[in-house]
Amino acid sequence: MLEYTGITIGLILLGDAFFVPSIYLAILGHLNLTMVLLISFLVSNTMDIFWYHLGKMILKGSFRSLSFIEKYEKNHPQVMEMFFKHQLKIVFWSRFLHGSGTSIMILSGVYNVPFKKYMTLNFLSSLIVIFAVPLIVFFAREGASAVFDNIKIMEWIVAFIVLLIFISIRFKLGTFVNKILFPNKKAE
Repeated sequence: MLEYTGITIGLILLGDAFFVPSIYLAILGHLNLTMVLLISFLVSNTMDIFWYHLGKMILKGSFRSLSFIEKYEKNHPQVMEMFFKHQLKIVFWSRFLHGSGTSIMILSGVYNVPFKKYMTLNFLSSLIVIFAVPLIVFFAREGASAVFDNIKIMEWIVAFIVLLIFISIRFKLGTFVNKILFPNKKAE
């Protein structure tokens, strides 16, 4: 049980960077994969809630009153407008852009991203990571032959990841994707 406490502390301090080695140890059989996935999912979402509320409750007034922030907001209104217009997409994709997560979570609180939508997108992006990273680590360890040996399991995992992506698209990411895929189609 001590190893799972260590994983929890490692995930809190290092974030998702600690997730891949934990998954690798689980795939080698040194840890329980289900436990590692559960701990990672819970810690990740708990820390996202913490960072959001840190931005919303503590840093909101002091952050925006910093002279360089005020100056930046005044001199670059297009950047602020872009953040407000695409804030939910930014929250979703920040999970996949290493190093941007914590700052985006704090800014989401500072700039009042609706909490329910924020957590829905965080939840979906966490699920994608939770299923995609073990798959990548598994392939790195076992090689391409593992795909053919475990084709049914791989089909279910890929289908689940695709389902999560489609669900996430339905949460207003669809308009962005539709603009890219169908630029001439008018919004209804």
